[in-house]
Parts: sequence; C-alpha cells; structure tokens
Amino acid sequence: MAQLAMAKIEKVEAVGDLNLKIKFKKQGVREIDLTGFIARLPQLRSLLDPNVFKKAKVIDWGAAIGWPGDLDVGASTLWRLALEQNPFGNVDFRHWQVTVKLSNNEAAEVLGCSLGTVKNYRTSAEIPTAVGIACRAMMHDPIVLAAHLRPRRPAGRPVMHAARRKAS
Repeated sequence: MAQLAMAKIEKVEAVGDLNLKIKFKKQGVREIDLTGFIARLPQLRSLLDPNVFKKAKVIDWGAAIGWPGDLDVGASTLWRLALEQNPFGNVDFRHWQVTVKLSNNEAAEVLGCSLGTVKNYRTSAEIPTAVGIACRAMMHDPIVLAAHLRPRRPAGRPVMHAARRKAS
C-alpha cells in the first residue's frame, strides 16, 4: 500500500457534482467522489453548494485542498479515499491474501464464505464491494483481522498428545 503520510497534491480540479480530479505527487491523477465523505461530516455541508465546491484549491504546499470558509481536507485523507474507491479485483484479492498471510481455508473462514468462493475470487469472480471493504480493512488494521481469524493447523498427521502417548 502507498504511504498515506507522504501524500502530496500538485493540482486539483472540481469535476461533476462532488468529484475532484487530483494530481498527487508521484502517485498520478485520481478522480475522487466526495459525496459520502461530505454527507458524513456536517462541517463540510457548505460544499454541497456547487459555487463553493468548484473553488477547490491546493493549500499548505500540497498538504491539503481548501475551500472558502476555512474548509479543508488533508492530502492523506484524500489519497485514502482514492484508494478505497478503486475497484477491488482478483489481483487485489491475491495481494491481500499474501500480505495478511492467510491460506485459502483461513480466508474463507474470516470472510464467511466457502473455499470455492475464495478460489473464484483469486481467479475470475467479481468481488462484491463488501468483501473488498473487509479485505482492505483487515490489511490496514491488523486488529480487525486478528479479531476474526481462527488459524488452521498445518496439514499432515495429527499430533499425538502426551497423555495418549503414555497410554500406548
């Protein structure tokens, strides 16, 4: 994953209703839909006015985007929104699984789906938005994964307990 703390903005343009086209330094151009973000933060409601929203500009040497009325959103927050709004595909799923070090069975268990579904997600199946959100959350916050993971024992012969060995 890209470093969130290192995000810097070079250029911004308001496009569409509540979308920003942002050029991030070293990370390319992303279009971000701020509809949900603005809806969840009452202090940003004035951005619903198209005349205010279109006045977006880069501030603080690329550390944020600002609007009239002392409104701003940090570059790291905007970069995270951009990453979250990217579609989560099969390559992303495989990367997630390798990064968090889960077997197919463990991935199925932690996601609450079948082993066959995990195998399909790894190759060709469309991945539901909720699964992508869950995978990203587990990758960004190891506590989320740890709270739901029940590790599997490695395959092979069963381990004989000491009490059973004495009886043999």
